[in-house]
Amino acid sequence: MQRRATGLLLAAAALWGLARWARHSHPAWAWVGAFAEAALVGGLADWFAVTALFRHPLGLPIWHTAIIPARKDDIARNVGEFVETHLLTPQALAQEVAEGDLAARLAEALQQPATARQLAGWLLQAAPGLLDSLDDDQLSAWLAEAVQAELNRLDAPGLGLRVLQRLASEQQHQRVLDAVARALQRYLEDPEHLPAVTDFIARALNLDHPLYRSVIKTAAPRATQAIAQQLGLLHDSPDHPWRPRLDEWVTQWLAELPEHPGWQVRLEHWRHDGLASPTAQAWLIRLWPRLKARLHAALQAQGSAQAPHPLADALTARVQGLGLRLQTEDELRRSINAALAAALAGLVQRHRGAAARFLETQLARWSPTEMSDKVEQAIGRDLQFIRINGTLVGGLVGLLLHALKAL
Repeated sequence: MQRRATGLLLAAAALWGLARWARHSHPAWAWVGAFAEAALVGGLADWFAVTALFRHPLGLPIWHTAIIPARKDDIARNVGEFVETHLLTPQALAQEVAEGDLAARLAEALQQPATARQLAGWLLQAAPGLLDSLDDDQLSAWLAEAVQAELNRLDAPGLGLRVLQRLASEQQHQRVLDAVARALQRYLEDPEHLPAVTDFIARALNLDHPLYRSVIKTAAPRATQAIAQQLGLLHDSPDHPWRPRLDEWVTQWLAELPEHPGWQVRLEHWRHDGLASPTAQAWLIRLWPRLKARLHAALQAQGSAQAPHPLADALTARVQGLGLRLQTEDELRRSINAALAAALAGLVQRHRGAAARFLETQLARWSPTEMSDKVEQAIGRDLQFIRINGTLVGGLVGLLLHALKAL
């Protein structure tokens, strides 16, 4: 472009010289000369103006030339202030976020399988370091307090009643009856326990006389054998008459239990004492270390191309699910856009002046010649068009002035 502009200027100079040489041969050469002379003046003036931005014309240190190299630092400072004042403003960033709908773009990106897998991989790589950076003591105390608070809010009476009802529906009380019957039968059938059974009967009947004790001692073997036989019959017979009675008693007891005055108080007391015990407190404090160890074990599982990380698919699905939720929930998307706009605005406000200083510092690292060359490479092509336009427009103005002079 420099060669074209300079070539046009030289062509105007040559045309002016030709017009001067042939001016007496024909009146038309006066018009050509006027055009060429004005074009030469306009082209030279614009050449001087464009050249003066970047260097001294013809190497002459004319006043107010080589403007960009001479004022490099001022230009850097003004560019930084301009960008910060008029471009990187909280209002402009907020408007850009609102109009650009960054949350919608994020939702679209998160739903892409490749993006979701890549993000899941980054999360899996960063998670162990994040876990190690956490304060274990603080998290242990927090998790213990949170779990204890949730257990205190638990409806213990209701939960206990549902557990008992489930056990009763599965006939667990009949299994308890079988176990008790079998244990008592074995106890009574063991001859070593006969003295204890005899003594128990005597004390139960409050008979201390030696005669009565002798009678009881004589009758105790048969009595214990008869009771053992009945217990064995109860254990071995699913249709024993005692079983329906036990069912009725358990059903009635469960129906009356919620109205029992001490039921809730007793359970609350047990829960309070249980959670306050040293054993329970130690268990709660150890929750976080155990959870952290399990997380580390899961995260350190090795994956391969044939068998990816065990958590990769699940985490990828969660990332895509988050993207789908962002896409379908307008309110969530608006809230994220608002949060991004507020965060960017706050960031710009807190670091106001940093952008200007950054640009100023970067531009200050360039030498005057380097800065002049970079600016000229960026806008020099358009500046050469100014020279071309100046040459042509100057020539047309020369024609106009010659026409006015001829009138």
